[in-house]
Amino acid sequence: MELNRETIPQYLQERHLEIGFFDSDAELISEEIGDGNLNFVYRVYDAARPTCSVVVKQAPPYIKILGPDYPLPPDRLTYESRSLKIYNQFASQAVPTQHYFDSDAAVIVMEDLRGYRLLRDNLVAGIVDITVPEQIGCFMGKVHSQTYTENLDSTTADKYREDFGNTVMQSITADYVFTFPFMEHETNFYSDGLELDVKRLKTDDVFLQHARNLKSIFLTEQHGLTHGDLHTGSIMVKDDAAKVIDSEFAFYGPVGFDIGLFWANYLLSYFSHTGNTDVQSEIKTAIIQTWETYTEEFEIDPILKTRTLNTIFHEAVGFAGMEMLRRIIGAAHVKDIESIQDKEKKLSIETNILKFGLFLVKERKNITTVYKLVESL
Repeated sequence: MELNRETIPQYLQERHLEIGFFDSDAELISEEIGDGNLNFVYRVYDAARPTCSVVVKQAPPYIKILGPDYPLPPDRLTYESRSLKIYNQFASQAVPTQHYFDSDAAVIVMEDLRGYRLLRDNLVAGIVDITVPEQIGCFMGKVHSQTYTENLDSTTADKYREDFGNTVMQSITADYVFTFPFMEHETNFYSDGLELDVKRLKTDDVFLQHARNLKSIFLTEQHGLTHGDLHTGSIMVKDDAAKVIDSEFAFYGPVGFDIGLFWANYLLSYFSHTGNTDVQSEIKTAIIQTWETYTEEFEIDPILKTRTLNTIFHEAVGFAGMEMLRRIIGAAHVKDIESIQDKEKKLSIETNILKFGLFLVKERKNITTVYKLVESL
């Protein structure tokens, strides 16, 4: 059952008791919102009380922007629903409330974050709020440690592995982050002038071995609940609140991947603001604050904590480098860079991003602290 603007009101009314949000006789109005690549997203509100609203998200059995010729399992929303339950258990302030989930129709009804805006848009505008990395560091620290293998009995750990065996979405991420950007692939594109840099990457055997190693870690390590797509376009902010969204890529894996993606997208913003030392300084502080809050919130046996956090940190650095590289030459670019109008400036920034991303991948085991990470910029 594929919903649309006309059918959503009836769908919700027929389930109003299970959803428990709208009155039974409410006149509901729906409008499509968002520009996501995978799913349909609607806002539905009570005509008599427009601020009384929810968001309805449906996953079609294909990639939304490409159409039915590009199939994708709709059960990806099952993993988002499951992850929202876990997130609300351990860090409810950092995620929207889930009101209802229909696995057959692949529909989630959740809190409407009306008035929020994407963190990425704030960063593009040069707005760096230090409370955001604190909140996201707290969110990751709590969720990662509370679901971390060494904090769980074997039965609970096995349940997490079973519930979050999101292999299809995990495989898609693995290909588009670690493999496709560094080979001839139809989805890759990049700015004129980067040809030599791309060729060097594709023929750098040391780098390619690091990329394969990081891909192996991504696919095989099972340490904790990992959001899987935690970039600045998956976080919404308003005043002093930050909410994590879009967790259909959630899987049980190497938790450093979340930190790496989060850092990488701040680093992309850092380079996009070349020439603005104030914003760049604030972004450095944000990166540091993310890790410091994370380590404070990450609860584990003190004997294991230093070793565990060192492993997570080094993996996060490597994942950050891979994310930076693929956002410049792979299939999915970012507004921070693509919105730069001056082509010469954009090319210079992209060249520096490729150099820094490569540095992070190759030197991830030699970068020992978050301070050394930002000092490398």
